[in-house]
Amino acid sequence: MSSFKLVLMNFRRDLKTYSMYLMAMVFSVATYYNFVSMRHNPQFRETQNLTIYIQSASVTASLLMILFMLFFIMYSSNFFLNQRKKEIGVYVFMGIDNYKIAFIFASEGLMLGIIALVVGLSIGILFSKLFLMLLAKIALLNMSIAFLISIRGIIETVVVFSVILFIAFLKGYVNIVRTNLIDLMNTLKKAEELPKVNYLKGFSSLLVIGVAYYIAVNYSKFGFGNALLWTVILVVIGTYWLFGSFLPMVIRNLIKRKSFLYKGTNIISFSNLAFRIKYNYRSFAAVAVLVTTCITSFGTVSSLKYFVEENHKIEVPYTVTYVSDNPEELKKVDEIIAHSKHNVELREKANFLFAPELDRIIIRLSTFQKVLSDLNVRSKIVSGIERLEEEAVYIERPGVMLNMLEKKDVEIGGKVYKVKAQVKVPLFGTGLPYPCVVVSDEEYETLKFKFEEKQFNGIILDHPEDTEELTLKLAEVLPAESELFTYFIARAGKYDLVGIIYFLGAFLFLVFVFATGSIIYFKILSEVFRDKGKFEILKKIGTTDSEMNKAVSKQVGIFFILPLIVGIIHSIVAISVLSDLMKYALIIPTIISILVFIIVYGIFYIVARRKYIYVIES
Repeated sequence: MSSFKLVLMNFRRDLKTYSMYLMAMVFSVATYYNFVSMRHNPQFRETQNLTIYIQSASVTASLLMILFMLFFIMYSSNFFLNQRKKEIGVYVFMGIDNYKIAFIFASEGLMLGIIALVVGLSIGILFSKLFLMLLAKIALLNMSIAFLISIRGIIETVVVFSVILFIAFLKGYVNIVRTNLIDLMNTLKKAEELPKVNYLKGFSSLLVIGVAYYIAVNYSKFGFGNALLWTVILVVIGTYWLFGSFLPMVIRNLIKRKSFLYKGTNIISFSNLAFRIKYNYRSFAAVAVLVTTCITSFGTVSSLKYFVEENHKIEVPYTVTYVSDNPEELKKVDEIIAHSKHNVELREKANFLFAPELDRIIIRLSTFQKVLSDLNVRSKIVSGIERLEEEAVYIERPGVMLNMLEKKDVEIGGKVYKVKAQVKVPLFGTGLPYPCVVVSDEEYETLKFKFEEKQFNGIILDHPEDTEELTLKLAEVLPAESELFTYFIARAGKYDLVGIIYFLGAFLFLVFVFATGSIIYFKILSEVFRDKGKFEILKKIGTTDSEMNKAVSKQVGIFFILPLIVGIIHSIVAISVLSDLMKYALIIPTIISILVFIIVYGIFYIVARRKYIYVIES
């Protein structure tokens, strides 16, 4: 039989085993094509204000996918090789040389990749219009998306995945050629044994992870860049030691306790885990790190979207803002609004001092309190400030998302004021993009002689999302120095960018979850073939189907839950640091991210459990 026929025969036989891997690959190819076609879509390229955002987001997402696919394909190739050691042994005894065996196995991987590429591209092209329509909706683009087959997108996708598949083919081929196949076969005969317990490394894992958390939380002491680097390194090391040394300690302790071991089906589930942890701890650790990456990245984009939506109240508290005390300009604005289709819900006028050399504005405490009252702002910190003496309140500049510096004092007009509070609250919005210092009314009167006083005008209208025409009319009557800012102008900026990042981040999250679930699914499949004999013996000695199912549920569940718990804890710490950086509680997006991950991950658990039961019963 020729090598090619052997490849085809093996491929047809193992197609069910490859199904999950194939699905992950198809989904990745389809997603990658859509990322690339988005970059080359002529309709998106015409949206001048979004082209840079879309190009940058698309390139970043594509690069992340390439790196991840390289890791996923390499990991999967090793799994398939380990699964087929017996088959390799048969080929060796048949007298087939290493080069031919290597060609057969590497070609199967290549064939899978080609099928994934063809199917994935077809699905990607089919759903590309839906993908772009969703993106346009999130980016608030008022356009109808036409169906378009991107030739450049197809070429780029084919080239990128062909290179990845060729690298995987070459690696698989070289691995088998260089392997002593007799030794490979003999590894199957090695008796399973309990891992040696290393107490020092086991307890050190908790210490290392604890130090990593300490550095992450205290990033201001170590510098954000250093803190991030060392946190990642220590978390990865600590996680590997946790599963390689601490977990065996715990399991040994559990199986020594007869009251626990002989309770229900624990003797089956935990004995298997105890004997396999020596060979599985790297997979546990890798999955835990991937779970952390998935939840943290999705939590970050979700938090960003949540934060921006909440921050929108701070940055755009009014529908229209401008700076002017010219009666003629004020009259023209009022006339334009009166002739528009909008109704006025609030008019605000407030005087402020502008200190250009400090790039700050200064307002009275009484003005500050009135504006917050008119905007119906509830803040415990602000409501506690009823009087200021030689003190000031520092209001963050609108648009500041992360601030690691705490203000202790501010200098204005040669005088230093102690900062009583540093807060972010709605005030004048992005129309006046400066930090604001609130001083007492008496201090304001003193400072008035040193700085120019101006008048802020803020107007809240109904239907703020429909203000494009109004914005254009106001821009005709107001001079450039009036700093006209409207709800329509705000929507054309970073809010669109955040929408794009969130959309692409959510898609990347799905790809990563799919691949993470596939990796652990492969690992469980490798276990079931080893355990099949044990379950047959248990059945012969009278173990019921119900007890077998319970044991399987517990054993498969442990494989899924342990990395999940560790990954969730790591993610919560990471997102809490992000929350501190943003000065915003991100509890809601964190909970949503974890729940979404658990739901998708849970589907893989159900599939893996059913497959496990099917194999031991067949």
